[in-house]
Amino acid sequence: MKNFITPAELSANLDNYILLDVRGYGDYKLSHIPGAFVIDMERDLSGPVCEHGGRHPLPDMDGFAKTLEVYGITKDSQIVVYDSWIFLCGRLWWMLKYLGISNVKVLAGGIERWVREGHPLTMEPTKVPTESSTLEYKINTSMTMTRDEVFLASKSQSHIIVDARAPERYSGAVEDTFDGMTGHVPTAINHFFGHLFTQEGPRNDEELRKEFKDILDSQSKAEQNNVAKKPIVSYCGSGVTACLTMLAMSEIGIESALYVGSSSDWVTYEGFPLTTGEEHI
Repeated sequence: MKNFITPAELSANLDNYILLDVRGYGDYKLSHIPGAFVIDMERDLSGPVCEHGGRHPLPDMDGFAKTLEVYGITKDSQIVVYDSWIFLCGRLWWMLKYLGISNVKVLAGGIERWVREGHPLTMEPTKVPTESSTLEYKINTSMTMTRDEVFLASKSQSHIIVDARAPERYSGAVEDTFDGMTGHVPTAINHFFGHLFTQEGPRNDEELRKEFKDILDSQSKAEQNNVAKKPIVSYCGSGVTACLTMLAMSEIGIESALYVGSSSDWVTYEGFPLTTGEEHI
């Protein structure tokens, strides 16, 4: 697996990794994997909510980097991130990549699989290093797209737009009570993050290639015609679970930018366009 590590693999090499538990302080205090540090979604992975930007805008990245420095993280660190399974680990995986940290793995099956396979937990907080590290990071701006960029991409059909929400929210079959976005960004296709994983980890490569056949076929056709592949941008409700669809896509070599504000940002603009039903590339 390209982006994942199993509990057995992690247990055998625990000292080689810096572990980040993204379940938040409450769950961390109850129990966590020995050696793990805590990362909190609201405090560390999100910034202040404003008129635009969605429910989980990015935090100040200097501040996020300083939190990582306290835990001894550098751009060359080997990091394993985990949650219960599967919800917030994708956002942390993506944000570390966004800073240019390349050696990031997600614990396949999360702490739930870790426990099922008989590995230990602790309540003892991990001691932070006596001296902070220096994280020389460089933000990869190509990994994000703004609302205006997504709007233009939708109008011009210059990108493949992936909606990672549940099918009924995407299609508009049910009223979206989260953000008021009943339906989807025009031209967007649906690849629900919940269909891409089992209790053990991501679905195997064959299953993922079948799930993303529409994108792979589009890219293959572009290569055959000697034209550029359409770039991809993904969104969800607030830029969290879209990272899980992006994580699964990355397993089979499909890379995507993130519309961080997602539908919770889209609906804050007057006259935002929506489409219902199902669309295809």
